[in-house]
Amino acid sequence: MIMDEQDYVTALYRTVLNREPDPDGLRDWTALLRKGGDPTAVLAGLLDSAECRAKADGTNVEDSNVLVSAVAAELAGRSLTVVDVGAQNLSYEGHIYQPLCTPGIAHRVIGFEPLLDRVCERETSERGSNVELLPYAVGDGNRQVLYINNEDATSSLFPLNVDFNAQFEHLFGLRTLKQVPIETKRLDDVLPPGPVDFLKLDVQGAELMVLQGAEQTLRRTAVIHCEVEFAPIYTGQPLYCEIQSFLASHGFCLIDILISHRYSYVVPSGRSAGDRLLWGDAVFFREEADAAMLLAQALAGLLVYNKPTLSEHLLARRDAMTGETLAGLFHEASPKI
Repeated sequence: MIMDEQDYVTALYRTVLNREPDPDGLRDWTALLRKGGDPTAVLAGLLDSAECRAKADGTNVEDSNVLVSAVAAELAGRSLTVVDVGAQNLSYEGHIYQPLCTPGIAHRVIGFEPLLDRVCERETSERGSNVELLPYAVGDGNRQVLYINNEDATSSLFPLNVDFNAQFEHLFGLRTLKQVPIETKRLDDVLPPGPVDFLKLDVQGAELMVLQGAEQTLRRTAVIHCEVEFAPIYTGQPLYCEIQSFLASHGFCLIDILISHRYSYVVPSGRSAGDRLLWGDAVFFREEADAAMLLAQALAGLLVYNKPTLSEHLLARRDAMTGETLAGLFHEASPKI
């Protein structure tokens, strides 16, 4: 039997999550496949979801609510600040930091997206939320060229590496439609003062450029969620090893690499297999954190990444600083957490 795209997505939900797909997930994943997206991306996305990880390690997400409420209360009324660089909505996935933007947690999102139509699209879809979107290309503060591609989520300050991409399924179809001169802005110059609890970077090869223009910002940043490439999808782009080295020199440690994306080589047989790791999302936490930063890290560790021992460890470090006993809440929730 040959499945259509919707049947395939439904079968994956039943197999991986043991349930029927939710309407939004079914719609978005099906749309991705109908646009020629990699079918393995659906499986990878479901396997890397918090729901799947919770099933795998026995975590009862509902039982974490007592911990979330306690940590949120300890923030003493201040809002968590999320900075989203590359803030357009994607049809096939939600915003990674969405668990931090729940009604029980005071929050604000400051987003940067150079494509004005994508800014308008997100403003329309999230009207009334605590999201401020700015139509800036974040970079080194100099004049650059924005390469706008046929899949605009792949648009970049670096040109596509056409010869390299021609080897791989899906990537071989990427093309630059136009080149637009653009003034970039440094994060250090456009962000308001105060803590940055969660910094997300999705800038298609320009991650190091953004980070180099954010050295003051990094000193007040708790968590960085950064798209990284392991191979040169864009010509001249820095790769993962350079980003990790830069962040390590600025006090950040690698926590995990998530949502790894593997691609099939284009071969005469037409066979498809995810044989080459090309990019993924890397998670970094600041190592020398004060009590407030440890609290934000613990909340992100639990809610965004489903890492209960990391969160308990961070709260224990905070307890040692403050004399409080937040880490003890994990004992109350055991053994489910």
